[in-house]
Amino acid sequence: MEQRDLLKDQIEQLGKVLAKILSDFLGFKSSGNITQGIEISNESLQSELDIDIEKIMTLNKTELDEYIRNRQLTEIHLELLSEYLKEVGLAKSKIDNSDAHLCLQKAIELLDVADEISKTMSFDRINKKSEIKNVLQQNV
Repeated sequence: MEQRDLLKDQIEQLGKVLAKILSDFLGFKSSGNITQGIEISNESLQSELDIDIEKIMTLNKTELDEYIRNRQLTEIHLELLSEYLKEVGLAKSKIDNSDAHLCLQKAIELLDVADEISKTMSFDRINKKSEIKNVLQQNV
């Protein structure tokens, strides 16, 4: 029982760290320091959570699924990571369309894996995917 509580606490802590990193990035983005925000956020994800965004960007769907499961990320964590990649994609769309497109595609893939992990379809995730797809069609 104690071991399960410890695991649950670690998962909750992971979610809090992800939310903090997303919040910090949005702060950088709103102040116009997009490149610095991406670098700091990616470094924080790597050092604090062992999540390598650069590696995630190169993985195919099967490899991505394995990478996520090895890190015991939940659907909530994936939704936060997806939100981060969506925001990075939107920010990069003004600089590099191909890189922005990749970020937005990975954001959708993360939501797909979240559906698989949770074994449920979430209207919220469906709406998020639809929103990202609309951005891909319009801007990128």
